[in-house]
Amino acid sequence: MGGSATVIVPTISPHLVGRLLDSLAASGGGYEVIVADNGTGSPELERTAAALDGARVLRLDGNLGYARAVNRAAREATGDALVLLNDDSVVDADYVDRITEVLDPGAGVVMAAGVMRDGADPGLIETAGIELDRTLLAFDYLNGEPLAVLDGSVADPIGPSGAAAAFSREAFQEIGGFDEGLFAYLEDVDLVLRMRMAGASCRLASAARGLHEHSATLGAGSERKDYLMGYGRGYLLRKWGVITPRRLPAVLARELAISTGQAVVDRNLGGVRGRVRGLRAARPTEPYPPDGTLPDPPSLGATLGRRWRRRSRIRRNEA
Repeated sequence: MGGSATVIVPTISPHLVGRLLDSLAASGGGYEVIVADNGTGSPELERTAAALDGARVLRLDGNLGYARAVNRAAREATGDALVLLNDDSVVDADYVDRITEVLDPGAGVVMAAGVMRDGADPGLIETAGIELDRTLLAFDYLNGEPLAVLDGSVADPIGPSGAAAAFSREAFQEIGGFDEGLFAYLEDVDLVLRMRMAGASCRLASAARGLHEHSATLGAGSERKDYLMGYGRGYLLRKWGVITPRRLPAVLARELAISTGQAVVDRNLGGVRGRVRGLRAARPTEPYPPDGTLPDPPSLGATLGRRWRRRSRIRRNEA
């Protein structure tokens, strides 16, 4: 995709942003960067942004959440492409060029997925996009796989993770951006589904790589993160009409397994409370994706097994 790019970095952690902006500067620059300050008011952000040509801080009134912060920044962006990055990440050289070059709006490719290495084990992939099962339960594509898998033929994901994403700005705005009913987590899943239903596609930008510190903002297994993840899950289950008599057993099997695991391992019920509130808050506005819209989904065993292995790796790294 020719043209310019705008990098958007929402943050509630000013101390993390400097490393990311330094890595962007080292990767060449030449694009707009908007740091969306979710209510910190920190003067540190202004000093950090001043060190990178083209970077500025968008001050928001309070912590509006990830979805609203990105939407606000996107409305002020001037680039043809929007590149979304988490503040707890750093990127390799030419990251922005590599993730935007695979976009091809004329051919319907308005999403691109970058590759984030695991901050605790850089030889492994943390995310290369989104994968969904038949209950629309999300998992990071290629999570836990060695980087070497990218040397071969790898299928494109259904869409990018918000941690390493690029979108055509025009397509992002036309679809309405992120659903602001989602404060944080799984808003990327909802956006990707709406874009796919509109006929859009995604490409894996395997050369666009960075490193992500998993949950450096809220902490893996924290009650707040479990709550927000649970809220997003409940919200999407209702919004997308997932819960039907035919799919109810599959939904219950997954939700019981995940919620029980969180209660035991994380020692909190935030995920349960979040699911209940998300279900109550959502409105069923989107039809469940018809057959053929999404790639073949993984099985229940594969889904839960990978989630357990991922959590086990995180716990070992924290020990």
